[in-house]
Amino acid sequence: MNPLFIGTTERRLFGLYEPAAASRGKPRAAVLCYPWGMEYIYAHRTMRQLAAKLAAAGFHTLRFDYFGTGDSSGESEQADLVGSNSDVGAAMEALRDIAGTPRVVLIGLRVGANIAVEVASQHESEVEALVLWDPIVSGEEYADSLANSEVSERVRRQIRALDLPSRLPSLPQRSMILVTQRLPSHDQLGLPVEFVTAACPWVEEITMSGALPVPAINRIEAWLR
Repeated sequence: MNPLFIGTTERRLFGLYEPAAASRGKPRAAVLCYPWGMEYIYAHRTMRQLAAKLAAAGFHTLRFDYFGTGDSSGESEQADLVGSNSDVGAAMEALRDIAGTPRVVLIGLRVGANIAVEVASQHESEVEALVLWDPIVSGEEYADSLANSEVSERVRRQIRALDLPSRLPSLPQRSMILVTQRLPSHDQLGLPVEFVTAACPWVEEITMSGALPVPAINRIEAWLR
């Protein structure tokens, strides 16, 4: 695990790079897109385990903190979805340079999945595959579930505008939607949704018990092989 900073002087992002443990032909790389807020905290161990699993399978992996979050520069009130989109773009560019590959896999969890969708539509030629893990289907429903103090009203408006069904036509040809918590809203997607029985990696009661969504992590790694 190698800590590093990516991005620009004005938008300095802290990341953790895991080199591929073994070479299997052409280099492959994966950028992990975290959830937001408390879900980021609860899912941190899961994302670390996913990065390690992918590195062992031959992927160069990079996970990072969005601007205004974690150990990246900026204040929390500066974090928003538009900026997070650009942060993922910067992470992709950095990892492509490190790994020496023209394309990367994007793996997003919760809001991170919605961010990954937007970035993939903007960087089609640079995205090898896309994994959407328990994405937010309806921004309206998700915004209503957030505590009033968790995000600003500006960010809440951005979240309410999230509408995954309308973004599906822009998905890369190789895309996977994986869920560990089946919801009625998944029927709106009109695309195959793969359900894996595993701990929901962003739920406090589950993650604090030490449980990891191992079946979901294994399924993502197997699908990407």
